[in-house]
Parts: sequence; structure tokens; C-alpha cells
Amino acid sequence: MKKLLYLLLFTAFLSQSSCTMMIKGIAKKMVKKYDDHSDMNVSDFQLKDKNGKVHSYADLLAGKTVYLYTWADTTNRPPNDKNYKELMARFSAYPDVVFADLFIGTDEKSWLDFVKKHPGTASYYLVKNDISNPFLNALEGSTLVPFIIGKDGKILSFKGPKPQDKIVVDYILYEARDGVNGSASGKKLIKGVNSAQKFKTEELNDWYKKHFKVKEIDKLSFGISSTQ
Repeated sequence: MKKLLYLLLFTAFLSQSSCTMMIKGIAKKMVKKYDDHSDMNVSDFQLKDKNGKVHSYADLLAGKTVYLYTWADTTNRPPNDKNYKELMARFSAYPDVVFADLFIGTDEKSWLDFVKKHPGTASYYLVKNDISNPFLNALEGSTLVPFIIGKDGKILSFKGPKPQDKIVVDYILYEARDGVNGSASGKKLIKGVNSAQKFKTEELNDWYKKHFKVKEIDKLSFGISSTQ
């Protein structure tokens, strides 16, 4: 497992415009990586369910924007913590967004045993073949990784934002519903914050108030993390 690097953005230092520019520049470089392998489409991936039946990704999830976690070890599975549950709760208002995970390891039996003990999770086993191998190779050794997949199966965020990246993950996942890739929406969000820790545009203000169900916006403070 490669090290997770965490950068806290938009802290009190935002009152200093020079530091703001530096931090925003770093953040833009991080979200730019979400556009890696944007030519990949997972529609034809073969996924096995807990009953042993094989489906194509498209058969199961076409027409949905999917926040998808990959994992390969039952001792280190996708988060089921407060941040993840709150993210799922916020997107319960959007029926076109679903959450799922994809086991990319080789121990199918351990995955199946785990899933049977944890019913209710949309978990699938990735069949390794010529279709999925380029995707697995692109991971370069990373296993516990979040992705955002578009309604047509296109990867919109490769090694994307994590549940703890509140505001960042929400905005990118929200925009993905319209097919916007994570690099574009992430840059738009970062660019839209000023040195007073406020949004510059009414569009972002309106989105935030509606999505987070608030009437007023305090100073913004959010983070972004990267899987290396």
C-alpha cells in the first residue's frame, strides 16, 4: 500500500493571498491527476456477484453515476466510517448516484466470505481478463482506491477524491452526474474560492446551500487527499 498524502487546504493562511495562490496551485495539480486514463471505459468489465453470476458493468450500473472503491484485501476494505456514511447520506437525494465497491484481489473465496457476512453492500468481484487488465495495470500497485464512473461507464475521476475530502468530493461527484470529469470540476471549485474563504460565484454559492442544506455559508475549510 502506497502512502496516502494529505494536504489541508483553505486554512487560516488563506488570508494571505500569496499563500492562497500557492495552496490553490498545489490543489490544482492534484485534481489534474483525476483526468489520468480518461480514455478508459469500464462498461465491458465482467463482474461477479455474491451468487456467482457474472454480469457486465453496463448490465448492472449503466445510467448511474458511481462512486466506486476498489480493494484487494479483506483486512483493508473500503471505508465504512462517519465520513463515508455522511457522503452517502448527502447523495441519497440524487437517485442517479450509487455507491459500490469492486474487489480486485485474487482470493475470491475470502471476498465471498466477507460479503456474506456483510449483506446490503453493493460489492462485486472483478473478473481478470484482457478487458480489465489495462485498468489493473494502470493502478500501478495501488489497491484501496476511489473512482468516479460516469453514466456511460467512462472513468471521470481516476484515483479520485476520498470521503473525507468534504466539499471537493461532493462537488466533483455532483458534477459527474452531467458527465464532467473530476479534473475540470475540481479546478473550477478551487478557482472559485477567494482569499476570504468564500465562493466567488453565485453558482457555487447556490450549489453549496442547496446541497448541504444551509442558509448561510461560513468560511470555507476543506481538504484534498491523494493516492500515490
